[in-house]
Amino acid sequence: MIDPITVERIQSAARIEEVIGDYITLRKRGVNYVGLCPFHEDKTPSFYVSPSKNICKCFSCGEGGTPIHFMMKHEQLTYVEALKYLAKKYGIEVHEQELSTEQKQRHSDRESLFIINAYAQKIFANNLLNHLEGKSVALSYFKARGFREDIIDKFQLGYALEQKDAFTQGAINAGYKLPYLEKTGLSIVGDNNYLADRFRGRVLFPVHSLSGKIVAFGGRTLKKEDKIAKYINSPESEIYHKGNELYGIYFARQAMVKHDKCFLVEGYTDVISMHQAGIENVVASSGTALTQGQIRLVHRFTDNITILYDGDAAGIKAALRGIDLLLEEGMNIKVVLLPPGEDPDSFAKKQNAESLIGYIKHEETDFVRFKAKLLMDEAGEDPIKRAQLITEIVNTIAIIPEEIIRSVYNKDCARLFEMDESILMNAIIKKRREVAKSPKALVSSKVQTAAKNTNIIAPNTQPSAEKPPFESEKEPATTAAKEFIYDAIELSILRFVVRYGELILYIQQDEDKKEEVPVHVVEHIFADLQNDQLEFLNPLYKTMLAEAFEKCKDEGFIAERYFLQHPNPEISMLAVDLVSDKYTLSKVHSKFKKLEEESEKLLETIPYLMLVYKDAVLKEAIKQLSLRIKNVQAEASMDELMLLMKQLSELKETQMLISKHAGERIILRM
Repeated sequence: MIDPITVERIQSAARIEEVIGDYITLRKRGVNYVGLCPFHEDKTPSFYVSPSKNICKCFSCGEGGTPIHFMMKHEQLTYVEALKYLAKKYGIEVHEQELSTEQKQRHSDRESLFIINAYAQKIFANNLLNHLEGKSVALSYFKARGFREDIIDKFQLGYALEQKDAFTQGAINAGYKLPYLEKTGLSIVGDNNYLADRFRGRVLFPVHSLSGKIVAFGGRTLKKEDKIAKYINSPESEIYHKGNELYGIYFARQAMVKHDKCFLVEGYTDVISMHQAGIENVVASSGTALTQGQIRLVHRFTDNITILYDGDAAGIKAALRGIDLLLEEGMNIKVVLLPPGEDPDSFAKKQNAESLIGYIKHEETDFVRFKAKLLMDEAGEDPIKRAQLITEIVNTIAIIPEEIIRSVYNKDCARLFEMDESILMNAIIKKRREVAKSPKALVSSKVQTAAKNTNIIAPNTQPSAEKPPFESEKEPATTAAKEFIYDAIELSILRFVVRYGELILYIQQDEDKKEEVPVHVVEHIFADLQNDQLEFLNPLYKTMLAEAFEKCKDEGFIAERYFLQHPNPEISMLAVDLVSDKYTLSKVHSKFKKLEEESEKLLETIPYLMLVYKDAVLKEAIKQLSLRIKNVQAEASMDELMLLMKQLSELKETQMLISKHAGERIILRM
């Protein structure tokens, strides 16, 4: 466990905009930043980052939190793992308390897989650099390909020995458990105690996640035998999903942001050679068609992608099929054809960064135009093939989300095909209507409708610059049905506790001690409830109110910071929602509407809210008592009925008195 002082140092040092800036491109908007949400398919920026509050929030899917929350969610880390990652990022030495045997046993499978992969990388690297077999077979191969030692070290390249189970036996002897070795895919377990190393006799390319953890390996054989697969990869596991990973993304992310561009190549060595040539904003799909998960990974950092192809026409045509997904994501795509006989690996070896970038800039072609010309050359003068080509280009243009861009492509292609623009545009519109009626689109539409019904802000909502999202009155994206009629009021009261709990609401005169005593917001709320023998019915809200009351006298206590950094994720995530101004009154007197005035109106707003809460409690009590009277009146004695009627009358009188004090009735967003 990490000691509390170190945890506090990490929490204080970690800046939300810096942490998230490592993963997505952020653009300044007012006092906040905005970018594409990394947690859902976001085409219009809905992910907001508030440096002043040190939190992030997606106003479409609802994900967000502190830097620690972000790392836990984004990288699937435990609380302690997220703290360690941030400590390393900010150069903070971590002081850990020794874990008990029971705590060690509770370590997740996921963490164990990461640990084994890290161990494997060290073994494979040692084999490559220090073992006689590795140096003679594998290191000589890398050097023959022109890889420098610093590049070999940077990408953590390695080699698995030819012996059938050398790695597996070594790992078991080092204390690693066979089930975890099998789950990573590093070891193959068969019948009759059969053990084998998956990657034996292969050079290895570790695959890193966005945070730099090794999630998988790719292995290349150095043998010439036809029966042996040239490349094999780790199988999918709890930590590795091939469709969500791109080789080189960890090393490319900062350069992608810096240059606002990503280069896409096919293989491991393509990425490495381009890095060695000085171009770092490059990733590889590892020989497979692009998936939406991989595209979203790139889109977090840039809207612009350039695909590098070798001169193989068949390979280019096959690759075209997956590129339409990039257009659908709203990305700007360009294509570069390398000279005949060259691939990115071989071509990069012959260039330095300046000449390579120069060639790319000179040869870059817009993807849609490139595709149209490629298919036209293939169709020639055959009218049937030309019609098929036009249909294919129409389908490509139709999936582009931006209307203006579609219009530009329509004009270009009409000129290229020597067609009337209106005919081509009508075909594009028809195709878009067909797509809109498809089962996939209908499902998406139903999800959007459900989102609206649960008060989730649509992804294309653009908050105004004058009223940034962290200062706007958004409706809550609730995750559970309201158990009680006044649950929303409890939540509104709790919002004031989280935002302003430590502030002094008023000064009270202590007649016994003849002195003035400051009363904090949370103290007033807690005492007001106790005076009427009330308590929150929602257990989570009740816990948070009690903790705030207990802590409010502590020196330096700030409710917002306390709850945002709370170790209980349920509490800290609710605090993020409350701090993000999602829970607000909908018909409060106009003087309470502007949030910038809210802190100045606490003495009016909070007592008013407490009256509203009591009014709701009394109404529910009146409803329940009226129902009881109705159910028992046939059997109860006159005295019993009179007693119940008296109680009902008293409740109604109290409720009327409270309503009078509360003034105009308010409605809360549910």
